[in-house]
Amino acid sequence: MDFKKFLDNHIRLLADGDAGALVENDYHDDAIMFLMLGEEGQLISGKESLKEQFGMYLKNIYRGFIALEKVLVSEDSICLQARINTTSGELRVWDALYMKDGKIFRHYSGMM
Repeated sequence: MDFKKFLDNHIRLLADGDAGALVENDYHDDAIMFLMLGEEGQLISGKESLKEQFGMYLKNIYRGFIALEKVLVSEDSICLQARINTTSGELRVWDALYMKDGKIFRHYSGMM
């Protein structure tokens, strides 16, 4: 799998602001997101829940991608650190993506 192409497309889908298209294109049917925010974090399971979460994120938080700072890939995973614009200003984020069948199967995400 060409992870650079996958990431470029994922960033484009975020910029498009369409949570449904993002989830349908990039997430496995059985995807789970481990969102490490707040005191206990959140576990988001299934495409419909992911669409709701990304819809809220794109509407209320995300304002644009700035840069990838670090990327590490293996045959089935992508781990990255990036900077993004948000409604609160610039933030550093990290994501670890375990891929299955060319889509995100497990997504671990948080802010620094």
